[in-house]
Amino acid sequence: MNELFILGELMEEPQSGYYLRSALQVSLGHHRKVSYGVIYPLLEKLEKDGLVEITTVGADGKNKKVATITEKGKKRFFELMKMPVPSGAHNADIYLIKLDVMQHLTLDEQIQLLDQFYQEQKDIIKDTQDILEKLAEENSKDHWYASKKFELRLQQANVAIEWIERFKQEMKKEW
Repeated sequence: MNELFILGELMEEPQSGYYLRSALQVSLGHHRKVSYGVIYPLLEKLEKDGLVEITTVGADGKNKKVATITEKGKKRFFELMKMPVPSGAHNADIYLIKLDVMQHLTLDEQIQLLDQFYQEQKDIIKDTQDILEKLAEENSKDHWYASKKFELRLQQANVAIEWIERFKQEMKKEW
């Protein structure tokens, strides 16, 4: 996930580790803490793997290291973008990252990514509706509170579906 984010950001222009950490924090939100202890070792690994080049720039004693994506890094970026988003705890974050940098894909690939995200939301809706039905079978205070949380999840997925549909319509007008 972090590799995809960094490579995606570097597709735009060379960036410092400081900027990359800040951008990832904004992208993921305050619920996920991103430390420099994650970013800098990953940048070093990406450099070692030939995916980025790191140079020192600056003047007046204020030097900073800036990463630039290589051709090999661009190839890796496209590989990561085309990989299916795995199920798991961070798949929502991965979708956010992919949606943030999908402008580097062809229009068909962008539509395919949106369709995958759409299906993910449909699956969330079905699973959540099933859970809500089970909770409704037993009228208890605990189940009432739990159902409220699942109602929120259901609303979030419905909003995401509406967003996807609007986005795809806007893309058709744009292209």
